[in-house]
Amino acid sequence: MDSSPRICRRRFPLVTRASWIVLTFVALGYAGFIYQAGSPYAAGADSSGYLNSARLLTLGRLTEAARTIPGLDPPEWDYFYHQPLGYVVKPRTVLMAPIYPVGLPLHYFVASLAVGLEKTARVVNAFNVLAAGLLLYALGCQLGLARSWALSGTALLWACPVWIYHSLQPLSDCVATTWTLAAVVFALRSTTQPRWALAAGAAFAVAVLVRPTSILALAPIALALGRPGRSWLLFALGGLPGAVCWGWYNFQVYGGVLNSGYTQGGQDLWSAFGAQFVSVNLRHFATWIPRLLSWPVVISAIVGLPWLLRHHGRIAWLLLLWVAAFVGFYISYFCAGETWGYLRFLLPAFPAVILAALLAGQRAAEYLKGDARYGVPIALLAVCLGLQVSLARDLAVTDVRQGERNYWLAAHWLDAHVPSDAILLSMQLSGTIMFYNTQPLVRWDQIDRTAFEVLQRTAARQHRALYAPLFAFEKSRLQERLGGEWTAVGHAGDVTIWQPAVIAAPKATP
Repeated sequence: MDSSPRICRRRFPLVTRASWIVLTFVALGYAGFIYQAGSPYAAGADSSGYLNSARLLTLGRLTEAARTIPGLDPPEWDYFYHQPLGYVVKPRTVLMAPIYPVGLPLHYFVASLAVGLEKTARVVNAFNVLAAGLLLYALGCQLGLARSWALSGTALLWACPVWIYHSLQPLSDCVATTWTLAAVVFALRSTTQPRWALAAGAAFAVAVLVRPTSILALAPIALALGRPGRSWLLFALGGLPGAVCWGWYNFQVYGGVLNSGYTQGGQDLWSAFGAQFVSVNLRHFATWIPRLLSWPVVISAIVGLPWLLRHHGRIAWLLLLWVAAFVGFYISYFCAGETWGYLRFLLPAFPAVILAALLAGQRAAEYLKGDARYGVPIALLAVCLGLQVSLARDLAVTDVRQGERNYWLAAHWLDAHVPSDAILLSMQLSGTIMFYNTQPLVRWDQIDRTAFEVLQRTAARQHRALYAPLFAFEKSRLQERLGGEWTAVGHAGDVTIWQPAVIAAPKATP
């Protein structure tokens, strides 16, 4: 039996012209929901990091100076104390660079040319979910799914709680998933039309620019390209501009073609991986992947694997390599098993699980007779989608904007009530302050009591006030670290703004 991928042209009775019109409105409605419910705010480390990087691009810059305080300089003081979340201070300078890869900020920069920086994250995410759905449908057809089954794959991805949750934030995982899908789709198309390998290479390069671990998809993409030859050369040529961009950016910002924000400041990236994390992560993956994709999907993928290997070997190995590459890499990552949200690291491999399940399901449905051939799959799809929607509701994935808005409220309170020369002590809000505010900031979690006393004396000498905008979990930690008496002077959402006890300005030396 021919196991090569093929474009499916079979029709399904329910997929009529009217159905396509309805499905188009459903897709636009889903994208509209992602836009309306999405968070546009520069909030925690990730979202503020990406948006701050995009802000720099709109200013025509790659780095910026830390907001330092006159009179506080090395060796008595460390510029690292001014480093917001999402940034890294370049050694022995006051310059800071975004930690995160430049791929997603480039998306935001391009979108900002049309809609402005405030709306860019939501616009990119809305277009991204549409592109991902279309590409997953196209890939399903290429692998032999009937159109209705391929459409089911799009529905299962769109209903996945971890997909929804991260499509509502300025994060890179869903965008990387879409570009990975594009690379696989184009690579498969190149087996009959080699010029598509150029597009596959370009899509793969963008995926790596967005999230460097997208390089894990190279194995299934290579299998999709087929035997080494012209397609491989075209793939390399297509990816060359992206590779040059990646190397140039790293060299300009981090001082080396292979450097990144994750390896600056003497950090050892590989220390985050270890065999001691495997058992915890394995249990976490085994528990949450079936819940996020629904148990029938995962069971179908596993049970149908032997049949896929026997009858469609190339397709089976492509999907297996796709999943194994990402699971195998993140199985030893220290935080991958901490919470369901960290399954976002595996999002680029979720389409492969979905497609394996649907290929097996389509084959099983062929043994059904009469209306059961259509009724049973539709009922199972409804069950799967129901499980996903129910879990999404339990996890409150659509409440993300409400939570992230607290960062924006705090930034605007500071803008309205705090003098421009005030000094802000911040940790969780530091990236937000860098995006929305202009006051200098000091990371309270990086200084000790001695440094804090130096800061207080300097502020008193310069007649500058100190403010600390804190979430509830930060207050006790700040108190324990810095000591002293603190007074609440304002509230903004879930953030309380505190001030330390005022100390007298040091007397001038005669």
